[in-house]
Order: sequence, then structure tokens, then C-alpha cells
Amino acid sequence: MNRPSLPCVLFTALVAAAAAVQPAVALPPLKAELVDEATLATVCGRYFGAQMLVGLRVDLVSSLATAQQGAAVASGSLLIERAGSGYAVQVDARSQAEAGLDAPLADNASASGAEALQVQGIGQIAQIAGDRNRLSNLTAIRFVEQVDASGFNGQTQSQAGAGPMTAQVTFLDGGVQLGVAGPGASLQQRLDAGAQGGIVQLGRIAGNDLNGSNRMQLQLVTSAITPQQGGQLGLLQALESLRSLPR
Repeated sequence: MNRPSLPCVLFTALVAAAAAVQPAVALPPLKAELVDEATLATVCGRYFGAQMLVGLRVDLVSSLATAQQGAAVASGSLLIERAGSGYAVQVDARSQAEAGLDAPLADNASASGAEALQVQGIGQIAQIAGDRNRLSNLTAIRFVEQVDASGFNGQTQSQAGAGPMTAQVTFLDGGVQLGVAGPGASLQQRLDAGAQGGIVQLGRIAGNDLNGSNRMQLQLVTSAITPQQGGQLGLLQALESLRSLPR
């Protein structure tokens, strides 16, 4: 796996957030923090505080459960931290599947086409047919001073299968793709950090009593700001405000 540059990953991941990956089907409640447009604009460009950004962690989890005790979970994590003049990269890929009992398909139900969509930016897609189904596509973002760097297994891919239930995760050159599938259902998440990067969360369900979830989360790690940096940043903001005054 090539080591992507930090700005390239940020371009794609700014709409996500991070939290510890749970290998079990039962996932903890998601906590999200709102981030204003001004904050995101300064992080992505060249500005005074660009060196304050020292790392990021991206965690992705996709899960699918059937009423017949079938389950599939795929999770992938990426951690990038500044290390001298470069970056240190850690990855983690895990998958799990349980067959459960035979699950009957919904009569005359169909959902297709989402897998072929190409997205620049972020796309969250849900296609649902059948009865008593649940599907969620969730993202969040946090700014933190430190992040947990333990527990990475160093694997760039993982796959599991049991009966009709499958789970897979693969780190690509500059991105990651993971997905889970079962009778009448398929969930995917894609993160592409290329020049036209995009984030896609999609779920396709054409069955009954299925419960699916996509979660993509990001932590942006920032260094502490010194009093001198705070004064300089305040001065720059004041000068920027003066530009809007009438002359």
C-alpha cells in the first residue's frame, strides 16, 4: 500500500469522523459534533495554522443482520500521523460472518443500480424494497488533540463468508472499500482519495426484516496552539475582517 499524503486523504475524509471500531454486530450509539463551514475551509487550504494538523484517523464499519440470526460485519481503520518530515501509516482490516437460518426473499421486491453511481464529494444512497427493514448511513467528524493509536493489525484486506452472509474490506491505493451482503441485501462504503475523491455509503435491500448500517467516522488530530500562534491568528482574522469594510 502506498503512503498517501495527508492533504490528499483530508480532501476525501473531511465529511467523516472516527471512533473505535467494534467487531461485534451490536454497535454503540453514534455521537456526532457539528462543524461549521469556516472551520472546514481553513483546514483544507493553505493558511497560517496548517501545521497544527498532525494526523487523522478514519474508521469505517458496515454491518448487516437478518431476522434469522444471520450477521455480517466489515471494519477498516486508517491512521496517519506526522513522523519527522513524513508520515507514519497504520491500517486495520477485519471481517466476520454468521450464516443463521435460511432467509426467504421478499416477493416481487427488487432494488438495483446504486453500485454503479460515481460520486465526487459525498453520497449517501438507500434503496429499500420489502417490509420491516432498517437502513442507516451515518458520518461524523471530530477535532481532537490525540487519538488512540493501538490495536491496528496491519492487515490491508480481510474477507469472511458463512452461508449466504459475506463481509469484505480492502485498502486500495489511496482509498478503502468495504461491504457486507446477505439474502436480498448489500451494503457498501467507498473512500477514494484520488484527484476527484469521493465518499460513498450505499445500501440496497430487497428483503424482509433486515437491519443494515454504514458508519464512517474521522478524527482530525491537531497540535496545541501557542500564545504566539494565537496572537498571530487573531491578527490575521482581524485583517481579513477589515477587507470587508467600505472604503
